[in-house]
Amino acid sequence: MFTRYPLSVHYHRVLLQNPTRNYATRVEPTFLNWKNIALGGGIFTVLLYTYLGTLQRKTISPEEFVPLTITQISPVNHNTSVFRLKFPTSFEEPLPTVSCFHIKDDLIQIMREYTPVSPSNEKHHIDFLIKRYDHGHMSRYIHSKKEGETLEVRGPFVSFPYTTNMKTHVGMICGGTGITPMYQIIDHICRNSVDKTKIYLIYANVAKQDILLFQELEQLSREHPDQLHIYYTLEKLPEGESWTQGIGYVTKEMVKNNIPGPQQDVLLLVCGPDEMVKHVSGEKARDLSQGPIGGLLGNIGYTQDQVFKF
Repeated sequence: MFTRYPLSVHYHRVLLQNPTRNYATRVEPTFLNWKNIALGGGIFTVLLYTYLGTLQRKTISPEEFVPLTITQISPVNHNTSVFRLKFPTSFEEPLPTVSCFHIKDDLIQIMREYTPVSPSNEKHHIDFLIKRYDHGHMSRYIHSKKEGETLEVRGPFVSFPYTTNMKTHVGMICGGTGITPMYQIIDHICRNSVDKTKIYLIYANVAKQDILLFQELEQLSREHPDQLHIYYTLEKLPEGESWTQGIGYVTKEMVKNNIPGPQQDVLLLVCGPDEMVKHVSGEKARDLSQGPIGGLLGNIGYTQDQVFKF
């Protein structure tokens, strides 16, 4: 669901001017075995090309895929796990917010975009929250991997260029794994004491056990009660406990009661399954541009410059 938004023009310029400076990992010097050079120029040439090849493969960038080792797989529920991938060497600078990465299955040349949920300033690894879909090749491929094996990854790519205090209020409506870009922004804002943005999240799921990153969201909500407001809605009520929040699909009343109305200092972000996006904000255009605002948000009165669809 995160494959449809092209890079911003600004980010293209950054890549063209300096494709690896901002997001390359640091490469420590490797010394050639000079004893082998005495055996002949042929061996020296092989060693040199091997070294240069290794140097390239240790640099993660949007230009080419590199193998990253899976160091940890942490199950979240019956069909979702967090996959931790180790950077070859430490990242020099924080990842841009919001950014995503491409992961591919080289055997059949299929690629998908995934948004990391690790902190943007994490220098040693990157975490991906990935749900296994019965009919999704890439998710089944990734879930077939074991710790110690590798995934081919390239990036980062900017999917939405968030900047500190860009709006006073940011509303978010998402479902399922659509939480990943939202969580990246939430975590980024809550870690930045300068950012005073107020966040209003409506998060829809089938059942309570399907709420991804629930503990992380609840902790951030407790730590930032005046800045982060969360409203959950479920299709199936939890058994044996009282449920005081939403029931069923996202409705017009839920949006109006939990997110500030249309005004200049409000931004709405939407991410989820195609049918949910269509219901909430109208679907994206055929050319994968944002398309007109429809659905619940269009009915309430939000305009094109107040809504972004991942």
